[in-house]
Amino acid sequence: MKTCFLGTGGYTGQVAVRGWPVPPAECDREEAAKSMATAIRNYRLAEEAGFDWISISEHHYQPGLMTPNPAILAAAVSRETSRVKIALLGPLIPLVNPVRTAEEIAMLDALNGGRTVVLFLKGTPNEHATYGTNPAETRDITQEGVDLILRAWTEPQPFSWEGRYFRYRTVSVWPRTVQDPHPPVFYSGNSEESAQFAGRRGLSIAIGFAPPEKVKQQVDIYKRAAHAAGWEPTHDNVLYRGRMVIAETDSAANEIAERIRARAPATTPTGAPAGAGGGDPTAGVAGIQFVGGPDAVLRKAQTLHEAGVGILDVAVAGGGMTRSLELFGRLFAPALKEVA
Repeated sequence: MKTCFLGTGGYTGQVAVRGWPVPPAECDREEAAKSMATAIRNYRLAEEAGFDWISISEHHYQPGLMTPNPAILAAAVSRETSRVKIALLGPLIPLVNPVRTAEEIAMLDALNGGRTVVLFLKGTPNEHATYGTNPAETRDITQEGVDLILRAWTEPQPFSWEGRYFRYRTVSVWPRTVQDPHPPVFYSGNSEESAQFAGRRGLSIAIGFAPPEKVKQQVDIYKRAAHAAGWEPTHDNVLYRGRMVIAETDSAANEIAERIRARAPATTPTGAPAGAGGGDPTAGVAGIQFVGGPDAVLRKAQTLHEAGVGILDVAVAGGGMTRSLELFGRLFAPALKEVA
């Protein structure tokens, strides 16, 4: 089983205002620069700890997830790492120009020597409010945008695009991606419709924060759609995102988890984290999916593998980020690689 470090690029300072959006006045300019440096350091430590991938997502107007353009941070991380795959797990298609996004990702793939992975998402309700996107159209916008990006990466000649949501007289993306025909592309597998879309298009899927029985249900839907389209996914086509609290023993991990739950921020009516600052990667609305020492975490990983998962994308905590990553590298990374 492959592992992916879910970083946040979170603000390392404190903010007094909860909710979404968080006022810019709450952001100290020097602390913002320090936060970016901390995020890059954590990604470098994650590679050293044995993670196979690192992931960066797109989020707006909040301190806990301070990455409005994940490709920028990914480019910086590219220069500080040499082995890990760099996964953009969440460019939000309804909020971006898909041709510009295709260009940026192709440029990133050239910068990191073909280590890019990408997951295209439609975003959460609060994200749709960022630029006034109509929530009722986000699924269709995302699917058309994905089709456009895939064609932009694979079409050898300039072409025009006349869709429902996007219209371009000329599309001719430079540079081409290093990976041929393009980086691995994931799509949400959280709903029946999205899992079917991914299967029909030959894409991989990502499922977030769900219990194993729900994961298996979605993987089965995805595999049936893929089979009908003439191809068969493997475990490497299924990613699971969750939060992980680890320690040397179950009791120590449970104590850490209880402290995290006690200080978790409130949520907004849209379900977005309120953002109390500090960049805590385990705080939020979806709980903690992995808690324990090596045996407990491996049991959960094995259950998810049996449900079809081949890649774990996890935010880790275990007494500070440096300590968490040291624990992961020493106790968990080698064992997770043996899950099969």
